[in-house]
Amino acid sequence: DKRLRRARVENLERVVSDIPGPVILVAHSVGCLITVHWAQETKCAVQGALLAAPADFDNPLPPGYTDPLTLEKEGWTPIPRRQLKFPSIVVASRNDPLGKFERIQELAQAWGSRCIDAGEVGHLGPVDGFGTWPLAEELVQQL
Repeated sequence: DKRLRRARVENLERVVSDIPGPVILVAHSVGCLITVHWAQETKCAVQGALLAAPADFDNPLPPGYTDPLTLEKEGWTPIPRRQLKFPSIVVASRNDPLGKFERIQELAQAWGSRCIDAGEVGHLGPVDGFGTWPLAEELVQQL
């Protein structure tokens, strides 16, 4: 099942292991969680990761999203709290419906990530008015 965390982590491992040399990962929302779960196991060379608006699956999500029990059964929780083996930057929103700012700051600290306060930018997606995001390119250059 493609919703299972394990399947997504294995897919990321396949993709990254095919890339010669170090890579920089750029992830959003659930992609951030895939990245931190994957980082606990991989031996791939990673130069850094930009993690934008990580979803907080350890806490209940708004109505219409997957419930905590299902997320646990699918392997998404608990979210890893170990330091990542590579430099990383987390971009957190003050009004993200999928993760409270303070909680995302805590995760960033646990991962050893620098945390950027993006202000009130929702979930940093198209619904919130984001398409091309020049700040992302600037942050990637810092990794």
